Amino acid sequence: MRKIRIPATTYRRGGRLIHRESYLKKDTGKPGKTPLSKRFSKNVKLPRTGWKKTLSASIRRSRVLRKLGTNLKAARYMQFLANRSADRATDVKALADAKYFFEKHRENK
Repeated sequence: MRKIRIPATTYRRGGRLIHRESYLKKDTGKPGKTPLSKRFSKNVKLPRTGWKKTLSASIRRSRVLRKLGTNLKAARYMQFLANRSADRATDVKALADAKYFFEKHRENK
């Protein structure tokens, strides 16, 4: 695994001068360039809902709701998808869908 060097710095904490030495840290790479094998948690199996980022919002939401049953389950599923995705477009659309389902869940309480 490639490592990058973090340079030495000096800073103040509570009136004391702190000298930090340089150190090596694992290189995490560019954002959005995560390998396909590591984009999702291996321990979690997501249900197949038919959700695709290329569909319109109403179709995406109806497919997820039809498969999962309740607004709360759909919201949690979409939030998990948004948090675990390395693709920016998927992240934005999944988060918008999650907010929509959470709002619908609050209305129906």
